[in-house]
Order: sequence, then structure tokens, then C-alpha cells
Amino acid sequence: MAEKKVAKKKVATRKKPDKSVFEMLEDSMIGQPFVIANKVFLASLGLVSTIQTDVGDKFDELVKDGEIARDKYQASFRKFQKSLSS
Repeated sequence: MAEKKVAKKKVATRKKPDKSVFEMLEDSMIGQPFVIANKVFLASLGLVSTIQTDVGDKFDELVKDGEIARDKYQASFRKFQKSLSS
């Protein structure tokens, strides 16, 4: 009987993905403004996130203060109205 030859499977070598234009220029003088702009953008997102968290708590506090002030001014206005009609 003739023996069958077992073919070895070739292992596919992975080619590194091509670098984007930004990745090629990232460390050069041309890419630095893009790096800085990206950092500024990320910092602004962080700032917005922080403000949303802090303002939410502060907003509720300001609403309560506003309600107290409204009640105070309405009471003094009613008192003023009564003094005019007397």
C-alpha cells in the first residue's frame, strides 16, 4: 500500500497593520499640534463631565435657596399690599 503524505498547514504570518498618517507623524514636529489638540479636547471632555456632576448638586441647592427667597419676597409683598389697602 502506498502511504498518504500529510501536508503540513502553513501558519499564516500576521502582517502589522499599516500605520495611519497620524501615527507616522505623531513624534515629528508636524504631529505635535495634533497631539496637543487631542489633549485639549480630552481635557475639555473631562471638564464638562466634572461640571455636570458638580452642577447637578449645586443646582438643587440653588433651587432650595430660590424657593426660600421667593416665599420671603411674596410674604413681604403681601404685607405691603395689605398696608396699601388699609
